[in-house]
Order: sequence, then C-alpha cells, then structure tokens
Amino acid sequence: MDPRRLKAFLVLAEEKSFHKAAERLYLSQPALTQRIQALERELGVRLLERRPFRLTPAGDLLRREGARLLKELEALKEAVRRAGQEALRFGVPENLLPDLMPLLDHLRRGLGQAVEVLEMHTPEQVRALKEGRLDYGLAGLKVEDPEVAKEPLLRVPIVVALPETHPLAPRARVPLRALKEEPFLLLPKDFLPPLYEAFMEVFRRAGFAPKVVREVARFSQAVSLVAAGLGVHLTLAPYRVYPHPGVVLRPLEEEAALEVALIYARRPPPPRLEEVRRLLRALAL
Repeated sequence: MDPRRLKAFLVLAEEKSFHKAAERLYLSQPALTQRIQALERELGVRLLERRPFRLTPAGDLLRREGARLLKELEALKEAVRRAGQEALRFGVPENLLPDLMPLLDHLRRGLGQAVEVLEMHTPEQVRALKEGRLDYGLAGLKVEDPEVAKEPLLRVPIVVALPETHPLAPRARVPLRALKEEPFLLLPKDFLPPLYEAFMEVFRRAGFAPKVVREVARFSQAVSLVAAGLGVHLTLAPYRVYPHPGVVLRPLEEEAALEVALIYARRPPPPRLEEVRRLLRALAL
C-alpha cells in the first residue's frame, strides 16, 4: 500500500471535504481524487461516498487501522535513519560524567561504534529524546514521562563536602543529623529542581531542614567556599575524582543515593537497544 495514498485518505477522512483535504496536503483536488481512486483500485473496494460524504464500512476500517499503520511506518523509517548514523548520541549530566565515562567507554568497545556524549541534565535529556536529538540518556533524576522508557542501572551515593579540619572529617561515614546546626551551601532550587528536591528529601529523612547560608550552583565554587570554612555542601559521589585542598568528601551514614537509569524514547525505539542494554547492565550491575 502506497503510504502517500494512505495518508491522503486519512486526511480526507478527517476533513470530510476534498477541498479542505487537498489544501492540507498541498494537492489539487483532481490529484487528491486520483490518489483515492488508485487506493480503491489497489484494495479492490469502495472506501467512500461523495454526496453526502461518508465512509463505507471498508473505509471506516481503513481509517481506524490505517492511522496506526502509518505511524508505525514512520517510526520504522526514523529508526532505520537513526541506526545509520555514525555515532549513538548519549545525554549525560555534567555532575555524573566522571563516573559514567567507564560505562560509555565499555559501550564504545562492545558496539564497535562511536558514542557521542552530550552534557545534559535529566529534564534536557527527556526533551531531546522526544525531539529526536538524542538516542539515549543516562538520567540521575526521576523520569515520569509516558513517552520515555526508564531502566535502572546503578546507584550514585550522595556525599557531604567538609573542611578537612571539621571534627567529623576523620570519620568514614558522616551522619547527616550530626550536621543539623551547620551552615549549608546548597544548589539553588531553580537551577535544577528535581536534584534540589532529591537533596531536600535526604534532609527530611534526617529530621531537619538545612540552614542554607548561600546558594551555589557549581561544585568548583562550592568546594572553594567549604575550604574557606563558610559551610558544608551536599553533593554526588562522582565529584570524588576532583580532589580539592582543604576539603574531604564523606559518604553519609544514611546511605542516601540517586538512581541512575538508562532512558530512551519508546517510539521510535533507539538503534541497537538490546545490545546497549546488555553491555551497560554487564558493567553496571
């Protein structure tokens, strides 16, 4: 079945007017009529009556099922197009990039295909996936979009940055409740609301609200302020690869963590999905 003829029929069935349907399709009315007649000859049935306009039972069935068929065909075309691209496009949050690079390097070797890494926070990844600008994302925050699939991969601990002279700095793990009276440097709520809420949930479970003395969006700035003794800072474990003089990073006694998940658009499915799943899970679990 010619997709152009099917699309013409579906638009006509929606508009119920050859004039309006032809305008939507940028066709002349005779050209639209020719497509509908060709489709009827191909199927060997009459699909509609002109005056008054109505679909035949066969036309009504094609209207219902044809829309689904055309959508699946478009999804297949997009998936094939994307599979032919040179590189798989992965969105990764900047703050998780250091610890996730081994996963991505493992993926490159296993697939024998280039992997392009684009630094994006989770909300940006979701938008890019839905717009076709990204093949996969590694998300560190909750994703509750029905158009985006989510598969848990690993958990990233939440840690606290302390001045190295802090009384709790020698401890292997720090109870967050012991920092109740400390001044906190915290990321602004409007910088990345889901991450902010994840941190606030950790405070709620510890039984207190932090005394925020300053909002700081960047880790580099935060650790400089911690080293200067202006406060303590809640952050994510991947930053441990960036040591800073005068600052120590300690895991929380409460074992708080963010879940990192593989995310991708459900339709069209991304290229090499089963292989990507297998390779990432083998290393992550």
